[in-house]
Amino acid sequence: DVRRLNKFYHPWFFRHVQKKRSEMIRDPRVCSEVIPLEDYLFRHDRGSFWMASYKIPSFVGRTMGFALTSRRMFRLASALPQVFNKREIMLQDFMLPFSQVTSFVEVLDSYLGVWPLWFCPLRDVEGPHPIFGVPESDENYCNIGVYGIPRKTDFDFEGDNIFMEEQLIERGGRKVHYAHSFYPMELFYGDLYDGNLYAMLREKYNADGAFPHVYEKIITTDGKL
Repeated sequence: DVRRLNKFYHPWFFRHVQKKRSEMIRDPRVCSEVIPLEDYLFRHDRGSFWMASYKIPSFVGRTMGFALTSRRMFRLASALPQVFNKREIMLQDFMLPFSQVTSFVEVLDSYLGVWPLWFCPLRDVEGPHPIFGVPESDENYCNIGVYGIPRKTDFDFEGDNIFMEEQLIERGGRKVHYAHSFYPMELFYGDLYDGNLYAMLREKYNADGAFPHVYEKIITTDGKL
């Protein structure tokens, strides 16, 4: 059974998985599908993972799915902030050791209640410095993608993001820095990353006065989103 996922009228991948799961609960026989490589690699692109489902009904996705790629959804969210309110959404990627995933997800579920989640195993490559900016560990890491509107009724965008940062640090994890971060500067340069090495590189390549500090580029300040 070859399953195509590349046309705008096809169901979003996560909807397809939910349907298959329901079918297997009723009939627990093994389910096997063949998905073309390109469709599989871009399976979450249409519908922007599952973010479109929060604001856009399924029937609209079936008829206008060509306009709901991740790139177009990002532009739409930027153009219509009153529809896609950034302060009601948790949009983060958390990287942490495999052994810490279960406890982190339990906190995430009980505290915020954001589902579905995206799990992506990460394998670092040996070298003088880690590729993913995570602490040295004998374990492989897992990226947990949290993209959605929390079920928590009193969701506090800044406060709850800071709480999850603290939970992540306790478990030896790090964030992917496309998203909002609220780390204090002392913690960022002193504990999370090698501030002395970074200062040496800035001096070596004459970055001072030419480029802003990476902390200034990453950290969300003064309520700016």
